[in-house]
Amino acid sequence: MKKTLFLFSLLIIGCNAFKKVEYKTDFKKIPTKRLIDEIEKRKPNFNFIIYRAQATVLEKNSTNQFNILIRIEKNEKILITGSILIPLFKGLLTKEKIAFYEKLSRSYYKDRYDSLSSKLDHEVNLKTFQNLLVGLPVINLKEKKWKQATNNQAYSLQSLSKQEPLRIRYDFSPISLRLISQEIAFNNNTLKVNYGKYNIANGQLFPEEIKIFLDTENKKAEVVLSIKTNKLGGPISSPFKIPKGYKQIKL
Repeated sequence: MKKTLFLFSLLIIGCNAFKKVEYKTDFKKIPTKRLIDEIEKRKPNFNFIIYRAQATVLEKNSTNQFNILIRIEKNEKILITGSILIPLFKGLLTKEKIAFYEKLSRSYYKDRYDSLSSKLDHEVNLKTFQNLLVGLPVINLKEKKWKQATNNQAYSLQSLSKQEPLRIRYDFSPISLRLISQEIAFNNNTLKVNYGKYNIANGQLFPEEIKIFLDTENKKAEVVLSIKTNKLGGPISSPFKIPKGYKQIKL
């Protein structure tokens, strides 16, 4: 159950350092407002998407790998299934709550987003997870004020407010204006997600590789999602029911 907990918690918090990605350095600087408008125009438009991926979870000196299937119905739900020859766990995220269970430990987790939001001192909801998985800012660009940071390899935006506990930075490709990385620091925790590659599906760009790192006072861990295929279209079947007799746990 421990590794499954890491996988789901790393979709909420995480960090460390990423290797630099090489991009052209001669791109033209543009005003911040115009940059944000252009980034918003490049958002992928979809109703359903399915990812088939290999997940690697690294924590201390251990490494675990398993296959993962992610089915997203835009703004409605996300179903995540993990397996190694046999089913290991299943999770369902809806507008109201997040829930998952693991078969080997016969345990489950279920809670509303309110408890996660209070721990992070910022609202967490279905769209937070959805944006992370499709390569969009987890905190909307329209919600805050931004300044451009110095970066010769990307368009970089940093949040302006010094009063809030959250410190946010987004790096965008100067070519596609899709995310290269996003970093959110809060208290003694930091979330940084790196999008190494993008794949074209129906003329739109979706992540091919997602790296999520956790760096806190007590632990460091990493999840790497290597997405083998993605498919647009639906509707998506999302059966989910916590088996009887499973023990409830807390994150």
